[in-house]
Amino acid sequence: MSFANPEYFLLALLLAFVAWWAIKQGIRKRSRLFIPTASWVDQRPRFRIPSPFRVHYVLRLIALSLIIFALARPQEVFQREKRTIEAVDMIVSFDLSKSMDAVDFKPNRRTVAIRVLEKFIDQRIDDRIGLVLFSGEAFLAVPPTNDHKIVKESLQKSNNKYLQDGTAIGESLAVGVNHLRHSTAKSRIIILVTDGDNNMGSVDPETAAELAKGYGIRVYTIAVGRKGKVDFPVERYDPVFGKQVTWQTLTDAINEPLLQSIANRTQGRFFRAEDRDVLENIFDTIDALEKTKVEIDTYVRTAERAWPWILAAVFFLTLELVALNTRWRKLP
Repeated sequence: MSFANPEYFLLALLLAFVAWWAIKQGIRKRSRLFIPTASWVDQRPRFRIPSPFRVHYVLRLIALSLIIFALARPQEVFQREKRTIEAVDMIVSFDLSKSMDAVDFKPNRRTVAIRVLEKFIDQRIDDRIGLVLFSGEAFLAVPPTNDHKIVKESLQKSNNKYLQDGTAIGESLAVGVNHLRHSTAKSRIIILVTDGDNNMGSVDPETAAELAKGYGIRVYTIAVGRKGKVDFPVERYDPVFGKQVTWQTLTDAINEPLLQSIANRTQGRFFRAEDRDVLENIFDTIDALEKTKVEIDTYVRTAERAWPWILAAVFFLTLELVALNTRWRKLP
């Protein structure tokens, strides 16, 4: 509830002063006349009956307070927004190759990249986001959708258990382009997250980049991982001892010139993330570059709510009139 004329509440200060003065100088010093009967001593009330003057001032004070509240014009505000959104349609192409388990990020590259991606997805409230997963081959896990919860769940559950190992960058881009080419959004992008070089797949990365360029799709490429040698775990099954984990050393396999070329061809940008902070900054940068345009028209409707207070004031004034002419009649 809001008030159209809140300045009328200043009258309440004057009313409070008058009430205080009346109580101090008026009601207490008013004389009253009792006409006892023969049985008055035995039947006298246990509690003092309010005097007509007290009833008059109390009821009048309540009525005037309600009138002041009504003069302030209480209103109920109904607000409706009409939003015009130019949202972004995007595909996140996420690398599931075994090298993403490297421990140069804590606990590993894959886990950190997923957590940072989830935070980024939460920031893109109005965008349609899809997910392509790849290692030695690529597939569409989630088509572009506003249901960001399912995109995050697919990321969390993603693995390469049933995929050929490797890094099919070109194929992952081609899958993403195929599912964005019919989009009517003004801005369409692919965010490629990988830690390797293209060594698998049936589509050349340069060809896929040309396809993206032809459809006006920007590609942001993000290379995840530190330079130099990094340890990563490899699981294998032993018929005697069951599942075994061995550690291997991974030498930096990221093809930076290739990722830069893909980004440059499509008017995107290339980033290199060697720790979590840098990776978070990268997604903050992409978030700033791909801001959606939102135009909001606000419609406000107000409804006057003073009448209930006016009727309540009339009720107390009527009650005062009735009381002072019946049980609490004043003489003279």
